[in-house]
Amino acid sequence: MEVYETVIEKNSKQEYQVLANKTGENPQKCPRCSDERKKGNQNKKPFSYNTQLEVGKCLNCDATFYKKKENLKSYKRPEWENKTGLSDKLIEWFLKRNISQDTLVKMKVTEKKEWMPQVETERNVICFNYFREGYLINVKYRDGHKNFKMFKDAEKIFYNLDGIKDQKEIYIVEGEMDCLTMVQAGHTNTVSVPNGATKGRNNLDYLDNCWTYFEDVEKVYIATDNDEPGENLSSELARRIGVEKCYRVVLGEFKDVNEQLCKTGKVDVSDAKAFPIEGIFSVNDHWEAFLLLLKNGFPKGWKPRGKIGDLVSFYPGYTTVMVGIPGHGKSEVMDQILIQLSMDYNLRGGFFTPENWPSELHLLKLIEKLVGKSGFKASAMELNKAKEFLEHRIFWIYPPEGYGLEQVLNKIRQAVLKYGINWFVIDPWNKLEHQDDSTGYVSRCLDLISNFNKKNGTHAFIVAHPTKMRMNQDTGKYEIPGLYDISGSANFYNKSDVGLCMYKEEKGKNILLVQKVKFKFWGELGSVDLSWNSDNGRYDENGVDLNNWLNPKVEAKQIDFGLPSPEEKRLDSGYREPYKDSIDSEPPPF
Repeated sequence: MEVYETVIEKNSKQEYQVLANKTGENPQKCPRCSDERKKGNQNKKPFSYNTQLEVGKCLNCDATFYKKKENLKSYKRPEWENKTGLSDKLIEWFLKRNISQDTLVKMKVTEKKEWMPQVETERNVICFNYFREGYLINVKYRDGHKNFKMFKDAEKIFYNLDGIKDQKEIYIVEGEMDCLTMVQAGHTNTVSVPNGATKGRNNLDYLDNCWTYFEDVEKVYIATDNDEPGENLSSELARRIGVEKCYRVVLGEFKDVNEQLCKTGKVDVSDAKAFPIEGIFSVNDHWEAFLLLLKNGFPKGWKPRGKIGDLVSFYPGYTTVMVGIPGHGKSEVMDQILIQLSMDYNLRGGFFTPENWPSELHLLKLIEKLVGKSGFKASAMELNKAKEFLEHRIFWIYPPEGYGLEQVLNKIRQAVLKYGINWFVIDPWNKLEHQDDSTGYVSRCLDLISNFNKKNGTHAFIVAHPTKMRMNQDTGKYEIPGLYDISGSANFYNKSDVGLCMYKEEKGKNILLVQKVKFKFWGELGSVDLSWNSDNGRYDENGVDLNNWLNPKVEAKQIDFGLPSPEEKRLDSGYREPYKDSIDSEPPPF
């Protein structure tokens, strides 16, 4: 069983995958120059990759390579067995779905005996083989009783990924059967998602691994299933890839393209509607959402834990502004809220936070909030578990070309495509490279962020300092600031959707105030008393929370300093496992 790692060639920055089976040196053909060598030399192995040093060197072309650090996970690959002979029963089943034997051979569909864990026995299965650059990356196995599995520890990618390489227009379908249907109909530029769609949040880790294939594509036709999960998946794909170049294929009465083929004898994907054009909408654009609103009630947002969640929820497509006097904890409580939301709703996010530079210090703060103790007192297991949780959910955004708002948003857009981030933070506002601080300029900036959120389905959290800090002569304390006290005045209140303020009453005692809520079903104005724990950086509502949040089965351990009410005893903690994807298709009778 082969193990591969992703490396980068030092000069060209081109990415390659190399064998990494053994500890130490792994001699092999050079990924850069082997295809250019004379036929007699193509099988020689002048290149070696050292898994301990994480570097490689080719003695022929003198190229040097280093391990790609953003993807530390090593994948296993199945071995390709060029056995394309198919049983009569298998061919007969595909023919009933109007898929020819020629198509099966072209797409390298195979069959074999495979252990299926659902039934704990060996079964005859279909093998849908997933290739990239001609190499077998993964296999999906399917038996005759609708049981599925993929090759253990293999990388998830799109099915028929090589079919869309360098294509300007592509199709995306939901299932290998639909992909075979499209290829047979002449649409060889079609890929299928490896997982079925869900009504909840779809796991698009396969897009994380293949995002470069979509960078230069001009049009993407999404032909996922004609049902609620399929619509949900199409919306998330369009958000990640870019709604401006995505089109939704309308299948009418048919659930998918294979059903269309079986019932009509042809494949027709010509009826494709663009996702709503930015700034122009009709009643038809909103009618389905309107009917869903009447049926299901107001949409559910991202609800923070505890009493904060009783006051406000956050929704994709909008902007929250957090104001606070320097040193009063606004950045710390924002980190805490976003870490918990990312746990509870399986979200990803990005920080533009120059005040938290270097990022390892910010990482320390996040880990301490997760594990409930000082990072210097955490065990290696606790640190590794925190790293495992954070490494695919939290990113830092620092454009090398500069810190102008448009430059930062362009980088965030890339993070939406590559990583699927759902939220981003600008902390603080005054660290952006602003052209001026006039009212008109601030207004245009906030409009730019608002439009970006609507287009990309993100939520922006802006942290800002007040410029007007008024001292209360009677108490000798600064008064609680509001959104109007930020430089740019009325625009930060008028153009934000949610307004928060963090205020320190005395050492260790804070108030989080909700000062603005755009819609009444989002929440209401109010405040929450919080106590600061300097050991783990948390703000607690009820006593001291010493829990490791990454241990979901451990009940919250509270040190109570009073007699809380029943509502105060309620703790909303624990990690919610993301929805498991499923496949919705008929099993073959073999």
